[in-house]
Amino acid sequence: LNNTLSFTLVLLLLSMSTFEKMKENMISGQFLPGLIKDEKLLSVFSEIDREKYLPENMKHLAYSDINIKVDKERYLINPYCLAKIIEKSMIKSKDVVLLIGTNLGYESAIISKLSNTVIALEENINFYRKAEVNLKNSLIDNVVNINGDYISGCKKYSPYDIIIYLGSANFPSEILFKQLSENGKLLICENYNTNLDEGKLFMYTKISKKIFKEYICDLNVPKLNADI
Repeated sequence: LNNTLSFTLVLLLLSMSTFEKMKENMISGQFLPGLIKDEKLLSVFSEIDREKYLPENMKHLAYSDINIKVDKERYLINPYCLAKIIEKSMIKSKDVVLLIGTNLGYESAIISKLSNTVIALEENINFYRKAEVNLKNSLIDNVVNINGDYISGCKKYSPYDIIIYLGSANFPSEILFKQLSENGKLLICENYNTNLDEGKLFMYTKISKKIFKEYICDLNVPKLNADI
């Protein structure tokens, strides 16, 4: 029995060491060459273990540069694209963030370390339930999980300093603009070539009740909702 426990412990330690190395490689091989250099952001990505938020059969992909397919038409966007969107949003510690399409909780966990509060909106009831468990296990208490429609946002906790649409769409919902605070920002990747899944990251800023659109960079992420 003791030998079995020792062998299990060795395997666990080796697994932990492997994931830590993979995480380091993600930052040095994906983030830094991609000009993501914000020290606070890099520290948060180093702190949070993505594998803990993934199903067992996908843990080995935790720090890869691919979008992970988790459902018939649903992907987890790769960590580099997530980091790029977060970096460009310039989240402050006082900000309330609406995160749309929150998957299994990892993205919410990252942003929770940078902001005051995260309102995490997820349509898929199974993803929502798994995110609840994952965030609870990680002892993260400034994320409010909501199961609801992406297009409608979450009026209850608005206005928001930052809204991040975690996937690509043809255009943002007008309803979301109404949920922005003054000087609030909405970040979304818009498709401009649907055949090639090519997209551009845009930032919409609300100033004096008007919306101003700014191109940020080319960024290809999977569609979040086929109907938008």
